[in-house]
Amino acid sequence: MRVKTVRNVFVDSEVNTIGNGEKTKINFPPDAFSITAKERMRLTLTTFEMRRNFYNINQTNNTFYIFSPLNSTYRECVIAPGNYNDYATLALAIQSALVGVYIGSTCTFNQINRKFTLTLGPAVTAYDPASYIVCFQCKGANTQATNVSDAGYFSDVHEILGGIPTRDGWLLDRPENAFGPNSTGGVTPNISPYLGSLSTLEAVYVRTTIHSGNYQTYGFEKQQPNQSGGLTPTQIFARIPVTSGDLIVYEDTNDLFSMYLNQTQLSQCEFSITDDKGRFLPEINTGQAEIGMLSFKMSLRWEVLEDDYPSDERKLRLENVMPRYENRQVMN
Repeated sequence: MRVKTVRNVFVDSEVNTIGNGEKTKINFPPDAFSITAKERMRLTLTTFEMRRNFYNINQTNNTFYIFSPLNSTYRECVIAPGNYNDYATLALAIQSALVGVYIGSTCTFNQINRKFTLTLGPAVTAYDPASYIVCFQCKGANTQATNVSDAGYFSDVHEILGGIPTRDGWLLDRPENAFGPNSTGGVTPNISPYLGSLSTLEAVYVRTTIHSGNYQTYGFEKQQPNQSGGLTPTQIFARIPVTSGDLIVYEDTNDLFSMYLNQTQLSQCEFSITDDKGRFLPEINTGQAEIGMLSFKMSLRWEVLEDDYPSDERKLRLENVMPRYENRQVMN
């Protein structure tokens, strides 16, 4: 295949945002972005930039619950959204979330083993000494318990606390103890079974409405079924790691994210930015994305490709062969 035509497309979603998410719609001039039946078109992401105008602790990872087995009730704890750059500050925020439900609760963080220790306040003992902490990450296969919000029912908060999530298939009166089977709950210190974290966002995903031919594992996206192994078609165009700093930046040098389009004309498409669960990045306040305060910039390379030897010229023609062997004798 050889490249016949190349065009660069520069996208700024700040003035093209639609809806209330990081989504932009592009209308391509049909005459400039069309091909013949013997050609193919390819679209490649070449650069991407986005400001980190969102909190690392937010509505996708800040809600957990204290469950009382005595009467199967849940009390919601919400960590205040914000940018937490160290674990000591985050531990104080978790403690504030606990104190808002049970006075006297504490939370500390061990810098050596990177685990949180949560101790529920004495008020729990008077209520139910067997109370324990629950982190939900359910797609909705179960009946949602009373006092459990939508955000809290599908949350990544267990990754922040270093805990165990309660997922689909749980019994209504027996959610998973986020701090493991050896945690007795109540005023006994609850120590994270796994490492705590300051963030749950490892990468942002560029998705498109164009049929890209890409595939993904089922993973834990809310709209995907719970299935291990195998692949399923996806709208993911690119995965861009989130590193430290105020900017998310990607620059391609090896055509890492390219897709061949099975169409002869490119007229309209949408691009959106999500996390690994398929959710739009969380807004600080309602309307942030709509006014361009969660915008992204990217450049695309559109190419027209054609075979080096079109199919109708691959046939062995006598006039092409004879000049090369004109001095050869034909044997009877």
